[in-house]
Amino acid sequence: MAKIYGVVSTKGGVGKTSFSAQFGGILADMGQRVLLVDADFQQSLSRYYIVDNPAKHGLRKLVTSADSVDCISKTHINNLDIVLSDDPTQKLLEWLRESINHSFYLTAGLKKINDDYDYIIIDSQGARGIFQESIIMSCNELISPIVPEFLDSQEFMRGTVEMLKSLEPADGIGIPMPNIPTLTGLIYKQDRTVDAQTIAGALRKKFYSASDGKIRILSAYIPMMASYKQASARRLPVHRVEVRRRSNSPTPSAYDSYLAVVHELLPHLSDVEPTWAGNGNSSASTTAKQAEA
Repeated sequence: MAKIYGVVSTKGGVGKTSFSAQFGGILADMGQRVLLVDADFQQSLSRYYIVDNPAKHGLRKLVTSADSVDCISKTHINNLDIVLSDDPTQKLLEWLRESINHSFYLTAGLKKINDDYDYIIIDSQGARGIFQESIIMSCNELISPIVPEFLDSQEFMRGTVEMLKSLEPADGIGIPMPNIPTLTGLIYKQDRTVDAQTIAGALRKKFYSASDGKIRILSAYIPMMASYKQASARRLPVHRVEVRRRSNSPTPSAYDSYLAVVHELLPHLSDVEPTWAGNGNSSASTTAKQAEA
């Protein structure tokens, strides 16, 4: 049965799409069957990986029919499929508003393909609303990238956390209600400045003591990396493009950074490393030139 991750934030531009693409890409290279779902009307995730033969349908049919038939496209990455975003005019929002029951269609559609994948990763739009809530309720766990800058960290605490609290049932409700998935924060695009490191440390302390286990901040983090642009231009997972950095670099490579995130999130994969064509035995000492062969 697939574990379903929703990549969420009420703030745009924090790296949700980039993380979704990279997280899915490294899991696929670790031998996991992965489905990406582009649930952002901007369609950025849909354009990240090469899709040779797009499926007839995409997100709109998956949500409105609770059926994935003819909605899943194959990328050029082995083990990595995608549901393309095909609703740039946001007609889905009108459909969702017609009935409160419509918000459960995405959950039902994903449930039908649960056994076909190990992980389903949903990239969401950076805004609160009925579709965001539908995505949240369909997931087992949420991941929120947090840029370690003051305004971004404040938005995470105020916006994303408050959104989750608003979905919790009121005390005294005597009918079964869906569980709100746990939220994991990931420090994203951390540079080497003191401010970034200070904010990251403060976030970890705050949520460790105040969340009662509902929110955690990973110890692993994703540093600021120039290799993102190279990976995006080549439409490849960034861990394939930057396998290692110079031996004297204090910043971990993209390969090491994303592998650390996966191993912390999914301890049962802690003895697995990614492999791909031209990568040999996937050793982290493999040079970028070998990885690109």
